[in-house]
Amino acid sequence: MSFLFLKNRDLNRKKNKKIALQFLKDFRRKLHYRRDLLDEAKVKKILDYLQKLESAIRSPQQNLEAVLNDGEKLYRSIFTESKWSGFKENIEVLFVALVVALAIRAYFLQPFKIPTDSMKPTLYGIQVSARNEQPPHLLRRILDFCILGKSYHNLSLKRGGILEKIEGKKFLFFEYSKLTFESGESAVLWTSPHLLEYKLGIRPGMTFEPKMNVLNFEVETGDQVLVNKFIYHFRFPKRGEVIVFKTTGIEGIESNLRLQGIEGSQYYIKRCVGIAGDVLQIRPPYLSINGSITAPNPMMAKIESQKEGYQGYVILPNQQYLVDPSETYTVPPLSLWAMGDNSPDSLDSRFWGPVPMQNIVGTGFIVYWPFSKRWGIIR
Repeated sequence: MSFLFLKNRDLNRKKNKKIALQFLKDFRRKLHYRRDLLDEAKVKKILDYLQKLESAIRSPQQNLEAVLNDGEKLYRSIFTESKWSGFKENIEVLFVALVVALAIRAYFLQPFKIPTDSMKPTLYGIQVSARNEQPPHLLRRILDFCILGKSYHNLSLKRGGILEKIEGKKFLFFEYSKLTFESGESAVLWTSPHLLEYKLGIRPGMTFEPKMNVLNFEVETGDQVLVNKFIYHFRFPKRGEVIVFKTTGIEGIESNLRLQGIEGSQYYIKRCVGIAGDVLQIRPPYLSINGSITAPNPMMAKIESQKEGYQGYVILPNQQYLVDPSETYTVPPLSLWAMGDNSPDSLDSRFWGPVPMQNIVGTGFIVYWPFSKRWGIIR
């Protein structure tokens, strides 16, 4: 027997051993995955073969290639693959991924969209601004939306007239508004009726001229954040943390929502500025906590500095609590005091009182989209 033959045989042996180890691993995984669908006789056949394969891998005297060939025949005879098997496995993987995603959303991280400017400039709600020029070309519009969450809207009318109704509709995941005029003309804008009414002031009964660019505006979507739902299972919220809570049972909020035609509880996002037992006063631009105007954390100090777009804490007309600098309020047990960073333009605990701890969903963790200067960890 030549040296070259022995060398080639050793190389083939090493190669077959590597293949055999992978085959052993794959066969075991398949058995684990399908065992509950196999009868005892087939399970015994597989276990006997796996034992034989392990022995062949360890023993240099056995013909590993022949054992692998036997295993391939056994595998094909037991695990017959239909033409739909790949599709079924993909569906199973997608199902598992969906279950995991729902579990994460339920117990760990939940996406949330900032609807208003009450947390500005920390977090931005939906921004609408008028335009004089035509929308940019298609590629630019796609990039602007993907990166900055910016969309462009334009309405031109041939007949115009009195706006009869605005209907909210959906196409797949996209919301749009259908505008119908008394002249019989109708038009579509790819934005919500709520935005048209409360951001642009467009309501039925208004008259529109028949011309180009009756409406020409751009919309920047509100910041999309992930809410950490896990952390408050282990500790209470702290002063200065951004919190998300449900409006359930807070009548001052829900009565105002009903006036806007919104039924049911909503999610709000504010900053926790007071915890149970704190004695609060508003002494513009400061929020006094337990007699001290020294901010308990850097973020609240930044708000009170009246710099970088922050305007401090103020007293607004018609607020129900802390209506003048001499008034104090003690946060009740199992409650928090929540205020917006944009104090002059925020409906918060000054109007509807404390937030019950049972309503707290979690803390604002990260802005994940759009990719603006606010992208990243929420302070």
